[in-house]
Amino acid sequence: MTADRSSSDLPVLLETAIEECLADSVEWTLGETDDGYRLCLPDRQIVISARDGPADGVYWTIALHSDGKIVSKSGPYETFEPLLDQVQTTVTTDVQYTVCCDG
Repeated sequence: MTADRSSSDLPVLLETAIEECLADSVEWTLGETDDGYRLCLPDRQIVISARDGPADGVYWTIALHSDGKIVSKSGPYETFEPLLDQVQTTVTTDVQYTVCCDG
Protein backbone atom coordinates (compact mmCIF):
# COMPACT_ATOMS: atom_id res chain seq x y z
CA MET A 1 0.00 0.00 0.00
CA THR A 2 1.13 3.49 -0.58
CA ALA A 3 1.63 5.66 2.45
CA ASP A 4 -1.31 7.90 1.57
CA ARG A 5 -3.85 5.07 1.36
CA SER A 6 -5.32 2.66 3.85
CA SER A 7 -7.43 -0.46 3.41
CA SER A 8 -10.49 1.57 4.37
CA ASP A 9 -10.04 3.55 1.12
CA LEU A 10 -10.32 0.44 -1.04
CA PRO A 11 -14.13 0.17 -1.38
CA VAL A 12 -14.40 3.71 -2.78
CA LEU A 13 -11.41 3.15 -5.07
CA LEU A 14 -12.94 -0.11 -6.33
CA GLU A 15 -16.32 1.50 -6.99
CA THR A 16 -14.67 4.34 -8.88
CA ALA A 17 -12.52 1.98 -10.98
CA ILE A 18 -15.51 -0.22 -11.83
CA GLU A 19 -17.74 2.72 -12.70
CA GLU A 20 -15.00 4.10 -14.99
CA CYS A 21 -14.86 0.96 -17.09
CA LEU A 22 -18.49 -0.24 -16.95
CA ALA A 23 -20.47 3.01 -16.67
CA ASP A 24 -24.10 1.91 -17.01
CA SER A 25 -23.40 -0.93 -19.47
CA VAL A 26 -24.10 -3.73 -16.98
CA GLU A 27 -25.50 -4.11 -13.48
CA TRP A 28 -23.01 -4.90 -10.74
CA THR A 29 -22.77 -5.01 -6.98
CA LEU A 30 -19.82 -4.75 -4.65
CA GLY A 31 -20.08 -6.34 -1.23
CA GLU A 32 -17.79 -6.86 1.71
CA THR A 33 -16.59 -10.35 2.71
CA ASP A 34 -14.72 -11.59 5.77
CA ASP A 35 -11.35 -10.93 4.12
CA GLY A 36 -12.07 -8.50 1.31
CA TYR A 37 -14.71 -7.78 -1.32
CA ARG A 38 -16.91 -9.60 -3.84
CA LEU A 39 -17.86 -7.94 -7.12
CA CYS A 40 -20.85 -9.57 -8.79
CA LEU A 41 -21.65 -9.14 -12.47
CA PRO A 42 -24.20 -11.12 -14.53
CA ASP A 43 -21.60 -13.54 -15.94
CA ARG A 44 -18.91 -13.59 -13.24
CA GLN A 45 -17.85 -12.85 -9.70
CA ILE A 46 -14.54 -11.29 -8.76
CA VAL A 47 -13.31 -11.99 -5.25
CA ILE A 48 -10.69 -9.59 -3.90
CA SER A 49 -9.04 -10.98 -0.78
CA ALA A 50 -6.53 -9.61 1.69
CA ARG A 51 -3.77 -11.63 3.26
CA ASP A 52 -0.98 -10.70 5.62
CA GLY A 53 2.28 -9.62 4.07
CA PRO A 54 5.71 -8.83 5.52
CA ALA A 55 6.20 -5.94 7.93
CA ASP A 56 2.51 -5.79 8.85
CA GLY A 57 1.62 -5.12 5.22
CA VAL A 58 -1.40 -6.40 3.32
CA TYR A 59 -1.29 -8.26 0.02
CA TRP A 60 -4.37 -8.46 -2.20
CA THR A 61 -5.33 -11.29 -4.56
CA ILE A 62 -8.05 -11.55 -7.19
CA ALA A 63 -10.00 -14.70 -8.06
CA LEU A 64 -12.33 -14.75 -11.07
CA HIS A 65 -15.33 -17.06 -10.67
CA SER A 66 -17.61 -18.11 -13.52
CA ASP A 67 -20.24 -20.85 -13.58
CA GLY A 68 -19.48 -21.52 -9.91
CA LYS A 69 -15.79 -22.30 -10.54
CA ILE A 70 -12.57 -20.35 -10.13
CA VAL A 71 -11.27 -19.77 -13.65
CA SER A 72 -8.28 -17.54 -12.89
CA LYS A 73 -6.32 -15.94 -10.08
CA SER A 74 -3.90 -13.05 -9.97
CA GLY A 75 -1.76 -11.32 -7.41
CA PRO A 76 -0.51 -10.76 -4.86
CA TYR A 77 -0.63 -6.99 -5.12
CA GLU A 78 1.12 -4.82 -2.54
CA THR A 79 -0.33 -1.50 -3.71
CA PHE A 80 -3.72 -0.37 -4.94
CA GLU A 81 -2.71 0.82 -8.42
CA PRO A 82 -1.87 -2.59 -9.93
CA LEU A 83 -4.79 -4.16 -8.03
CA LEU A 84 -7.26 -1.67 -9.48
CA ASP A 85 -5.75 -2.04 -12.97
CA GLN A 86 -6.22 -5.81 -12.78
CA VAL A 87 -9.79 -5.45 -11.50
CA GLN A 88 -10.61 -3.22 -14.48
CA THR A 89 -9.02 -5.71 -16.87
CA THR A 90 -10.86 -8.63 -15.27
CA VAL A 91 -14.18 -6.78 -15.43
CA THR A 92 -13.88 -5.83 -19.10
CA THR A 93 -12.28 -8.97 -20.56
CA ASP A 94 -14.38 -11.89 -21.77
CA VAL A 95 -14.32 -14.87 -19.44
CA GLN A 96 -12.45 -17.70 -21.13
CA TYR A 97 -11.53 -21.08 -19.79
CA THR A 98 -10.96 -24.56 -21.10
CA VAL A 99 -13.26 -27.42 -20.23
CA CYS A 100 -11.37 -30.69 -20.22
CA CYS A 101 -12.58 -34.23 -19.93
CA ASP A 102 -11.15 -37.76 -19.86
CA GLY A 103 -12.11 -40.11 -22.64
